[in-house]
Amino acid sequence: MEKNLLFERAFVTIVAEMVEQKGMSHSDFGRRVFGETSGVRLWRWCRSEENRGRRLMLGEAYAMAAVLDTDFPSLVWKISKEATERGLLETNRPN
Repeated sequence: MEKNLLFERAFVTIVAEMVEQKGMSHSDFGRRVFGETSGVRLWRWCRSEENRGRRLMLGEAYAMAAVLDTDFPSLVWKISKEATERGLLETNRPN
């Protein structure tokens, strides 16, 4: 898998963990990021391991930072650091 896709998957994985650590439901998070109508479904699709999940747009990632009460650059830095430490960005890891 290409490194940019690995980062995107790591981003979703770590954001999902942060949502749980904050005690927020994934449904509420999805609605707040993607909107009331299809937010739950879109967030579930992003987290799906099947077919690599839905790709994120930059604006959606920015909205995720706001919902998690942080600024976007700090969120990207934190996720980049944690993903590297956890080996989530290694291109030779099993899919």
